[in-house]
Amino acid sequence: MKVIRFFMTLGGILLIADTIFAMTRSNMNLGIVMPAILGLPLLILGIFWPRLKRGIWAVLKWTAVSGLALALVLFIVCGCLMLSAINKEEKVEADALIVLGAGIHGDQLSWILTKRLNTALHYLENHPDCVVVVTGGQGPGETVTEASVMAKYLISRGIAPERIVLEEEATNTLENFAFSKTLIDERFAGEARMAFVTTGFHVYRAGRVARAQGLAAQGLAAPDASYVALNNFMRESVGIVVYALLGRI
Repeated sequence: MKVIRFFMTLGGILLIADTIFAMTRSNMNLGIVMPAILGLPLLILGIFWPRLKRGIWAVLKWTAVSGLALALVLFIVCGCLMLSAINKEEKVEADALIVLGAGIHGDQLSWILTKRLNTALHYLENHPDCVVVVTGGQGPGETVTEASVMAKYLISRGIAPERIVLEEEATNTLENFAFSKTLIDERFAGEARMAFVTTGFHVYRAGRVARAQGLAAQGLAAPDASYVALNNFMRESVGIVVYALLGRI
């Protein structure tokens, strides 16, 4: 039991430390605080396990253990789903590539969006006949649309403007696909093969959202920032569960 308590205590400390570190490197969101939410009860269990034997304390102990076990199962299942959705570039054939927007800072690309664009750029260079749809409207703290900044970046890297289609109204993933599909159908008379680019952890849920709208598209995974990879994984796992419960995927 001492070994188990040691690892529970160590795990709790590491999870809380992850949240503290991530708070210094990223904007606050559910993924940032989730490690601490799980780490705190794990730390308490590791330290006080022998004292939580009777009454309400025993109930709280086993409730916490059950909750942590359920969270672990959900993370394992969601992780397997995320991995199963990632495609290798050489297996993706598309006439139109949709790049899903992410936040920008004023009129500057965020790190995560730059990685998505670089992934798209590599594909476009290897598939010169493919067009690209950059999708994303203007959100809080943004002085221009995400799509306009994305198009500017691709043009600066050598992609011809006529290969770029701007979709500047979408505010979420569902709208990204719905509005982009309309533009692609207009350009290709509804017969285009489609693929999309998003960050690796998001490929599964994005693909299911696309499929729910009748859009068959393979996903290309852009790299995530290593220092918030755990946080993004946890947040996306919650997103998958919520979308499943709401019947959106």
